[in-house]
Amino acid sequence: MSLKTLNGDQAMAFGAMSCGVKLVTSYPGSPSSGTVETLISLAKKNKIYVEWSSNEKVSLEMGIGASIAGRRSLVCAKSVGMNAMIDPLMALNLTPIHGGLVILLGDDPGAYGSQNDQDSRSLATFLEMPMMEPASPAEGYAMMLEAFNISEEFNTAVIIRETRSFTQQKESVPVSDERYREANLGLIREPFRFVPVPKNAVQKHRDLHQRIEDMSEWADSSAFNKATGKGVKGIVSAGFAHTKLLDIVGDENSEKFRLLKLGVLYPLPKKTIADFLQDCEEVLIIEEIEPYVENHLKAIAHDNSCPTKIYGKQSNHISREGELFRWQIQEAVSEYLTEFIPRRKYLKEKEAEERPIKKEYCAGCGYDKIIDKLEEAAESLGQKPVLIGDPGCLVTVADRLEAKYALGSAVSTADGLSKAGVDERVVALFGDSSFFHTTIPAICNAVHNQSKILMVVLDNKTTATSGFQVNLGVGRDAMGRDVQALDIEQIARGCGVKHVYTSGPDDLDSTLKETFQDALSRDDLALIIIRLEK
Repeated sequence: MSLKTLNGDQAMAFGAMSCGVKLVTSYPGSPSSGTVETLISLAKKNKIYVEWSSNEKVSLEMGIGASIAGRRSLVCAKSVGMNAMIDPLMALNLTPIHGGLVILLGDDPGAYGSQNDQDSRSLATFLEMPMMEPASPAEGYAMMLEAFNISEEFNTAVIIRETRSFTQQKESVPVSDERYREANLGLIREPFRFVPVPKNAVQKHRDLHQRIEDMSEWADSSAFNKATGKGVKGIVSAGFAHTKLLDIVGDENSEKFRLLKLGVLYPLPKKTIADFLQDCEEVLIIEEIEPYVENHLKAIAHDNSCPTKIYGKQSNHISREGELFRWQIQEAVSEYLTEFIPRRKYLKEKEAEERPIKKEYCAGCGYDKIIDKLEEAAESLGQKPVLIGDPGCLVTVADRLEAKYALGSAVSTADGLSKAGVDERVVALFGDSSFFHTTIPAICNAVHNQSKILMVVLDNKTTATSGFQVNLGVGRDAMGRDVQALDIEQIARGCGVKHVYTSGPDDLDSTLKETFQDALSRDDLALIIIRLEK
């Protein structure tokens, strides 16, 4: 083993490489993109296939295919991207997988780069799929190895949850020096193994529950769960929140209260938790964002006739929104434990020092200027258009939009407004990456149902807000190889859009206003493609 100084993103990448991963797929989204970018730098030397897929659903289905072929695959997605994967996941859970399949899920407590403040841990219960969360980069590396082994042992996909602050944490990580070996179990062809249909769905669901039951012994024996300390008061923490807790309480308080660190979140280690609760009169839960562990601990306490009082978010000891900062944990622990002396005092006034660094990639974005031209054209026609946008490029002009939801939603949302009888012309604005992500089906729907909206796509040949990753409109892939670039204009015309305008970077100050005037004057569906690269 060699010691490498790695952040959370890098530790996950080296863990996957040490496991013999063959295929890595993702749609750009932070947190989790950093792991993919690290693997891109390692891919050629280690014969790993890495791609930026058109969307998260496609990336997961690529991983499923590799698993059926007996190869290990890693699928990376952020919280809102995980939502896009739920459809195939709810069938994948029923089909015993073959090659190891791990999903790296990046949550964003505090919504530093997301449109919501989502806690995805409850999806594990919904999906009935094992989930783990590391407390440190070193544990993340080890957890990645464990996840692939567990995936193949119990024939299930495994989710590893991480948070933005975790990905930026750095430490020395023991990394295997063994030469990379590609894991290959060989293609398996077994009737109905990967084919859930009405006649076998209930039995497959029953088999899934048996697999989860079989995993309960692993969950209770996992080294990622650890109980320490003494006393009748306890603190339970999960994932990176545990590292924050240790920064406050240190090791010197081990004689004053008990600590239970949880790394396995589904299935929860029920026996370990029940034993811990039996030794405590009161327990405080430290977790981000929702009371996931808190609610489950209450159920375990009830099932084991355990009278332990459980405090956390529902008792208002801990905030239920945003990132959980160390000063908040310190206040909660100080309120919970009498005569508690923190290892180091954290101040609310210095919260900014603890916030994760958010890289800004949107400097110089042209959308403000483009909307200026749009509004000037509309004003000349006596119009005041309703502007509907997508996440991504439109983040920079969010204050000028009427609505913005998910990637690919602008066109359908705009069309819904139009069909509902809004008097003003409705305009859908989105980027090129969003076009390839999920906007194409919406355009097909708009054409078929005779929409009258105006669509505007900013084609800057990149996924800018996530770090300038390539998309399907770029003539190279994630690993820098020359590939066919898909053309937005050809696709739009192929979908049936009759009125397609194109505008180049030299037109912003000259003819763009006139282009908008012409398109806004029409009473049917139109698309303007604004190319910002020559």
